[in-house]
Amino acid sequence: MKKILYTKDNQEIVIDIGIPANITSFFVFALPKSGSVLQDKIFEDICYELNIPLVSISKSAFKQGVEPNNFKEEVCEIFVRKGYGFYGFRYVPSYLKKFDLQNIKKILLVRDPRDMLVSYYFSMKKSHGIPQGKIGQKLLQQRTNSQKIDISQYVLDKSQYFLNLFRSYNTIEDDLLTVFRYEDIVFNKSQWIKNIIEFLKLDLPEKKIQSIAKKHDIFPSVENRDSHIRKVTPEDYKEKLDNKTIKSLNNQFKKIILKYDYDITM
Repeated sequence: MKKILYTKDNQEIVIDIGIPANITSFFVFALPKSGSVLQDKIFEDICYELNIPLVSISKSAFKQGVEPNNFKEEVCEIFVRKGYGFYGFRYVPSYLKKFDLQNIKKILLVRDPRDMLVSYYFSMKKSHGIPQGKIGQKLLQQRTNSQKIDISQYVLDKSQYFLNLFRSYNTIEDDLLTVFRYEDIVFNKSQWIKNIIEFLKLDLPEKKIQSIAKKHDIFPSVENRDSHIRKVTPEDYKEKLDNKTIKSLNNQFKKIILKYDYDITM
């Protein structure tokens, strides 16, 4: 079934809503450059095998050139408590803050914010896809701006933006939120998938788990700055940023770095 949604300024997007499965709905969140694309693809494969329909306002909006956060609260009507996986979120959008996420299982993928900022720089500069419409124009302008400054200045300029993204997730923290780190996906995909299946109380055969894990087990042999999968090893920021910039980021993100058990030593 196709449903038409409207933004605050009356832009239109079309979103596919599949036939509901016999499951309790769940939400899948991430942050930009946290392994979010990989997480989306793995969930797509899991849910394909289990005939669970996935719905993403964010991904649908992006593909159609519409700002993903620019929707009225009425859009929450599609978030029903039975039958679906809702995914593709890179932050908690303003319209979702009015939706009651209590008693709904939620998954959040995080990463060391310093590595996220470095990865975001290279992504915006070269590899990130540019859609049509207003959002495409915005990204093109960001790409132009990224060519004019060095990486240290860029990550410092974007640090508040990423702080706000992390903080947006404070609003959904409860006993039904489980958090995974980037490293959980990169270094042990099969165990990560098993953890997901267990948390959501789904049933996927071991053979299927291993097949999905193997399909997405991609490790670039060398760094490719023009690729969306540029480099997967943690602490890349130590190679790309000077000590002064790292110290500044450590101060800004100290609570987040410690909260998710990353190393704050220089």
